[in-house]
Amino acid sequence: MHDLLQRFLSLPWDQLPQWLFLIPAGIMLLAAAGAVVFRNLIHCALWLVLSFAALGVLYMALGAEFVGFVQLLVYVGAVSMLVIFAILLTPSDEVSASNNPLVHFKLSSAVNAVIGVAVTGLVLVGLLAAIFFSPRAGGVTLPAVAPTLPVAKIGENLLSHTLLPLQAVAVLLTAAMIGAALLAKEDKRS
Repeated sequence: MHDLLQRFLSLPWDQLPQWLFLIPAGIMLLAAAGAVVFRNLIHCALWLVLSFAALGVLYMALGAEFVGFVQLLVYVGAVSMLVIFAILLTPSDEVSASNNPLVHFKLSSAVNAVIGVAVTGLVLVGLLAAIFFSPRAGGVTLPAVAPTLPVAKIGENLLSHTLLPLQAVAVLLTAAMIGAALLAKEDKRS
């Protein structure tokens, strides 16, 4: 561990690709933790937006520019805004403790902590098992240079073969947002 730390700290300008991976990864983990920890839903949604953006930067640092830009456009631009609008358009009286079926199911904080640690441990064991027992962990070597598909070719393919479904989804999402805004506006008048 000491050698790894010394290697990263000895000449940071030589290790720039590793730093470009580690900094957004740390930001993404902190933002994901912030999305879970905070009680205000708007603050949670904003931390989730930061986590999505850091993940897009991570994709770009790994050389997957198209996936990174799609992450930024779709998740940061669309999904997170949809979540924020859904939070803002939901009347606060509908989200009350009386509507929550788990209100009558109360556990002590110690039991909650034990359940949380147990679930976290099971997820960690599952992830580590998937990592260490995968075929790549068995010594399968990857090709020296991965085949690349330029972003222009992906865009050309996307806009030539799937243009109609892409436009249909855009119209459907726009209609859903207009409908949600009209429903919320009518509820405020009543």
